[in-house]
Amino acid sequence: MSLPIQQIRDIVNLIFSESGYTVKNLNVSFPHPLDIKIIRDNKNNIILSFTESLPKVNWKKFITLTAWVQGLTLGETEGVLRLKYLPDIKFGYDQKSEDLFCQTYDFSDISEEISGEYQDPNSKKIADKCLHYASEWATIASHNGTNFAECNERSRRQLKKDCKNFVMDNIKNDPEIVAGSVILTFLFFYVVLPMILKFILERLFKKLFSN
Repeated sequence: MSLPIQQIRDIVNLIFSESGYTVKNLNVSFPHPLDIKIIRDNKNNIILSFTESLPKVNWKKFITLTAWVQGLTLGETEGVLRLKYLPDIKFGYDQKSEDLFCQTYDFSDISEEISGEYQDPNSKKIADKCLHYASEWATIASHNGTNFAECNERSRRQLKKDCKNFVMDNIKNDPEIVAGSVILTFLFFYVVLPMILKFILERLFKKLFSN
């Protein structure tokens, strides 16, 4: 199916706008100017690599998640999406975007611990958000081939680091937190949030590495 030139132009304009371009449950927005390298490899794949300024992709499940696109490979029958702090995501061209991000892990036991640990509503709210984002990260990582139980110590350290950075990125972009009663100050990001995140990730990875 071919698209009219005007429709292609409209899509490109949306991609470079603040609101981005939405298809299914994915929203994609490109920075301007955009640094990009495009090559065709010996397997006839088209490879797009982004360097300094990275495109942003949002998708909605229970909450809206944000990730940064480092590259995209388009093969003859499938593609590969490279996201910052996440494993490569393979997808078929006839695959619905919802299928890229399947059902999440059950971390209801950690959610119960949060209720007992954090009595302050603001702290509990942040902890719940951290758990949601970390849970989505774990789901995507597992769906794309990461076997947590078989990872060596070096891989485990990298997984923890990637998950922490993914959660931090999403907390910084969470409109509910930005617009809410929690003031995003130096103290919050460098004292309060790391302590809450440490509590969440210790329990989350203990469960992931033991399964």
